[in-house]
Amino acid sequence: MRLYNARLLTAEEIKERYPLEVDSRMARLTRKFVERGYDILYGENPNLTLADVLFGKSYDWNADIIRTVAYLYKTTPEQIVIGCYTDMSATNAIYASVRLRNSSDIPII
Repeated sequence: MRLYNARLLTAEEIKERYPLEVDSRMARLTRKFVERGYDILYGENPNLTLADVLFGKSYDWNADIIRTVAYLYKTTPEQIVIGCYTDMSATNAIYASVRLRNSSDIPII
């Protein structure tokens, strides 16, 4: 499944949602990963409810994030790197730091 209403946030949206004067963990994480060259993905899973979360239904966002970002970047899922989830304040939506894989991601043996 791909996430609904998915998009990469613009620099202006990031500054508006996480201004420098806000010192929350979400804001600091977001700014830190943007400085490292990551984009911030916003996506929704409308099938996930508060009851699912409260009663322990586990949901792994990773697969949906990777598929969605691969679609947005017009590449394959193998080329996607997830930095971290930067904001999980909404039950059925997520913000995650993402970028394309590069040669420095390949370990030297």
